[in-house]
Amino acid sequence: MSETEDGVCNPVMMEKRFGYTTGTYATAAAKGALAILLGGKDITEIGVTLPNGDEAVIPLRLNEKTGVYVQCAVMKRSVEETDATHNMEILARVSLREDDRIIIEGGTGIGRITKKGLQLPVGEAAINPVPRKMICSSMRELTSRGVDVMISVPRGEEVAALTCNQRLGIIGGISIIGTTGIMRPKSMPSFKKTILQQLNFCNENGIKEIVITPGNISEDAMLIHFGDRVSKDRIVQSGDFLGFTLSHAYRIGLTFILAGHPGKLGKVLGGYFQTHYSSSPPANAGVIKLVQDKVSDDVLKEMEESPTVEGITAILIERHYGTMLNGIAEVIEEKVKRYLGTDSCIPVLLFNMRKEMIGASETGMKWIKR
Repeated sequence: MSETEDGVCNPVMMEKRFGYTTGTYATAAAKGALAILLGGKDITEIGVTLPNGDEAVIPLRLNEKTGVYVQCAVMKRSVEETDATHNMEILARVSLREDDRIIIEGGTGIGRITKKGLQLPVGEAAINPVPRKMICSSMRELTSRGVDVMISVPRGEEVAALTCNQRLGIIGGISIIGTTGIMRPKSMPSFKKTILQQLNFCNENGIKEIVITPGNISEDAMLIHFGDRVSKDRIVQSGDFLGFTLSHAYRIGLTFILAGHPGKLGKVLGGYFQTHYSSSPPANAGVIKLVQDKVSDDVLKEMEESPTVEGITAILIERHYGTMLNGIAEVIEEKVKRYLGTDSCIPVLLFNMRKEMIGASETGMKWIKR
């Protein structure tokens, strides 16, 4: 049974059911291939270091071996069979270079970035920054030489059709993603149970002011910016169940700060408090509607062409309209108050994907200065 630092048992930490992201599996395939290439001995599993320092041990198999390269395969297992990537094979082909560079590329079944506003430049393979860093670190654990890494997914294009990749401008396959390397269950029964456990834990242990965030990025951002005031046990991740989390927190008498990316929190502008892409449209239109009469025509055109809210907010900041993000946070707060039927203050803080604070409602600003 796990305990918090003050010795109080935290029921949420008893939940051990989790899996690993596509980024972790791709890293395992790459590291396994390099280990075989360097050592010559076949292996059936490999340990990879996660961003939090923990180790994940992943089964793998040798797929192809020549005098020049080794290719290993891993089978992506999910904590939920409804996950489109469950039982999906991920391959990594590794060869050594003459220099000391590590080059990571996407092969068959890995999508390509075709629009601005994502975490990678247009034209790049859709292998996100954290998985790239994990792969590089795992290569450096084994050699100081340069390495070419090719990640591919034989069924990637087929699986991508079940995701929102095409809508985001990621064409031709899936994305290799993950910010923590760990994937926790997001199905309605299991994830809602976790939310209720954590909210009740806070209430029963005298933690009356909490932070509600959609996920890891905004949680990290709060700890980076306000770690002297906010501890991890005061942060509750809502996932896609924002309305459910807000309602229960309000019902049991907790006060809360709402912190997150405007791509998630901005969905409430259209009245959507279940934020999964299958249950709500992107927040782009709602965000643009709030500012369209206050920006120039060329800026409006740029925003309308952006596939993501991340891109829209970057355009506003770059074109000197960044203060409008405070107004967006203000409207989000008003929508949440109306949803809960309360006049109580609910500070709203907005962060981008780089974990920079980009906006706050008026009560959010007051909370910051408190």
